[in-house]
Amino acid sequence: MLRARAEQFYTLEVAGMYRQAEAYIAQDTKDFYYDHDKPVWKNFRIDKVEFQDESHAKLTVTVSQVLKAPGFGTQEFKVPTTQTWKLEDGEWFYYYDQTAAVDTPFGKWQVVKGDGNISLPPGMPADTSSIQSLISIDRTTIQLVAGSQKVETVTVSNHLPGSVSISIGADRPKGLIVNIDKPQLGRDEKAVISFSVVGEAKPTGTVRIEAGPLQEFLIQISTK
Repeated sequence: MLRARAEQFYTLEVAGMYRQAEAYIAQDTKDFYYDHDKPVWKNFRIDKVEFQDESHAKLTVTVSQVLKAPGFGTQEFKVPTTQTWKLEDGEWFYYYDQTAAVDTPFGKWQVVKGDGNISLPPGMPADTSSIQSLISIDRTTIQLVAGSQKVETVTVSNHLPGSVSISIGADRPKGLIVNIDKPQLGRDEKAVISFSVVGEAKPTGTVRIEAGPLQEFLIQISTK
């Protein structure tokens, strides 16, 4: 029941249908909800539901969220967020922890009332052009052998103060197997991405690795 109701609420948030979303918001949160700029979500995924007691729960939701900050412009981040819900009169309602900050790859960002700006976290580089260099990969070419079970790997490293999500693009060469051992990287953590072939297939082409919204890498695949 909670997951289904949360899905309905977040779908309305993504669509920007805030008046309709009001039906899912707890009474003690409605003033705060309307006094603050709404988060701009591109999409969402409910990863986990944890019941704290019979009437309170926390949802871990990964969202693609647009944020803006003075001097940095608008950026889109894919981040896990904690959403709080409570049961009132037999229905689950979203309520907002007004002391909470938003997790980003640069650390905690606090939304402020009014114009949608947020205070810059201490981990924000002074030179924003250096941000992409803080997420690195050890190589961008992979050569495989048809009929071999040998696995080749690349390693992605995150040196940002906050976490970034690592994902594999949907388009990939036919006959290629790609696996990732850690889809969410904290500071100074690494993800190993493995590549192998299916039987005698000879996959050739490009695989896109996305590191949050900040960086992407193209891996060239060849098979002999």
